[in-house]
Amino acid sequence: MQVYGLKAQKFHTNNIRSLEELEKLHEKFDWLWVDCPEPTPEELNIIAQFTKVDLKSLEAIKSGKTFPHHRRYDSYTLLSISFATMEKGELKTFPIYIIISQKAIFTLRTKESSPPVEYAIQALKDSTLEVENLEPSSILCEVLRENTNRNLDVVMALREVIEKLEEKAMAKPSKTVMSEVFTLRKQIATFYRILWNEQQIVGGLKNGLIPNIKLCERSILSLEDTMNNISRELEFLTSYDNALDGVLRLQDLSMIHRVERTLVYLTIITVIMNLILILLEMGGPRG
Repeated sequence: MQVYGLKAQKFHTNNIRSLEELEKLHEKFDWLWVDCPEPTPEELNIIAQFTKVDLKSLEAIKSGKTFPHHRRYDSYTLLSISFATMEKGELKTFPIYIIISQKAIFTLRTKESSPPVEYAIQALKDSTLEVENLEPSSILCEVLRENTNRNLDVVMALREVIEKLEEKAMAKPSKTVMSEVFTLRKQIATFYRILWNEQQIVGGLKNGLIPNIKLCERSILSLEDTMNNISRELEFLTSYDNALDGVLRLQDLSMIHRVERTLVYLTIITVIMNLILILLEMGGPRG
């Protein structure tokens, strides 16, 4: 586990492998950030013992589970968010767990959900975060904001999928298009729930409803950006639902036009056959 500890307005980096090391660093620093990518059972056990978060809740990260509400454990609070991506037109989600108090923050992540946390780490190393004004909540809010920034990539990817469906519906209506529309609707509904849950977390932080978190000025500004991002993305998803209704209407119109063309062809064929029969009758033997 990687530890970033603040002391005398300077960050120090350490690697730890035991509960005793973690306890010593916690006493040494003003506050610390423990980052745990791909946590092992031993690391989860250390974190559980230190924070008093029940081990089963932490082990749920291995199955990709997130929680709809925060969970309080004495001086620590457990939050979970989902990192979303679009892979080959399919929505994928991966968990990030954040355990926070006023003197420490723990980030637990999978390989796939690492980008928002790695962004915050890099911002810390590049000193784009003002160290003297940092609190554990600053790291939390930076991760939340970057996660919503990344969500915009998913929003744009969904738009591309819808545009391809529109082209299919116009060019060649089929049951496949209808099936893809309903599948995409389920993915949009799932993503909408993810954004809504994050909106509830951000709102809870802004209103002081989530315990063990002390917001600084930078944290409040980050939360404002995050809330604006989420609101904009939710608006996009609502418009996408309307766009999918449009795809189904295009599908219906294309099928109607196909039937109309078929009827025209059948009418022409019928007329030609009738003409042939008339000509045959006219050219037949006369008594």
